[in-house]
Amino acid sequence: MSDISEIYRVRQRAIEYAIKHNNSKAAVKYKTSRQQIKRWRDRYDGTVQSLLPKSRRPKSRPNQHTQEEIELVMKKYRKCGYEELAEVYVKARKEGYSRTYDSMCKITKKIKGNAKEKLKKQHKRKKKVEQAKYPGDRVQIDIKYVPEECIQFGTRDQKYYQITALDEYTRKRVLRIADEKSTYQTAKFLENLEKELGFDIKKVQTDNGKEFTNSESDKKTLFELKLEEKGIEYGTTRPYSPWENGKVERSHRLDSKYYADKKFKSKEELLRSIKKYNTRYNNISRKVLGFKSPNEVLKECKQNH
Repeated sequence: MSDISEIYRVRQRAIEYAIKHNNSKAAVKYKTSRQQIKRWRDRYDGTVQSLLPKSRRPKSRPNQHTQEEIELVMKKYRKCGYEELAEVYVKARKEGYSRTYDSMCKITKKIKGNAKEKLKKQHKRKKKVEQAKYPGDRVQIDIKYVPEECIQFGTRDQKYYQITALDEYTRKRVLRIADEKSTYQTAKFLENLEKELGFDIKKVQTDNGKEFTNSESDKKTLFELKLEEKGIEYGTTRPYSPWENGKVERSHRLDSKYYADKKFKSKEELLRSIKKYNTRYNNISRKVLGFKSPNEVLKECKQNH
């Protein structure tokens, strides 16, 4: 048996000694207090098991989710699919759900095991990234591959890329499918970006990819020249610091879930699907936006100015 079990056997002997003599003598012999001997005797039923620590866990949980609440949350969860849990929460609230957002996340994670949004610990960073103060204050741009397994039409080894612009303040996105990863395509993407976002852009931020900039030359790329032409400031993230463009990076992880089960039989279908997906993205609620959608935040900003 373990040392812990031996401890409780000693307590049992102390109790039996106290029964034969008294609590004071038992306390002296076993080097403890009379009060402690009394507490042990009050719990003792003749077995060493009665001296083991009792669980402090409540026998019932009055605040736990009811079956009806669980069914409502999971119904909304299945309907929203890959989208964020904030959208699930907003829809459930409209049908009478009254729990907190964090409580809903916990029950969803417990039941599904792979909840779409995990409660993450905030990473401690040496340099705090300054937050955007208004729409267009800073727009993050990045590019990602469209998974080859999604392309089911004759492309002759043609690859497709998704260029993404995400406004840090409203979280509104603009997506564009390109057939090459180049400064020509990223510059072309900028042409109507402000119109598509619905506001002017003060600054654009990207990583140091060659489709945006060329750190090995003083010559400006087509992308940089287009920004200069439009009067938009430009900045890049520090090397090996992907979190500085973290908002668009995280949105790309969501995109990977979207592409996971998609099969496009033509380029036209790919373009239609991405357009529909992005419209949906800009109209679903997000916790970080106070359970509002990017378009709702933008609308409020325009009304207040």
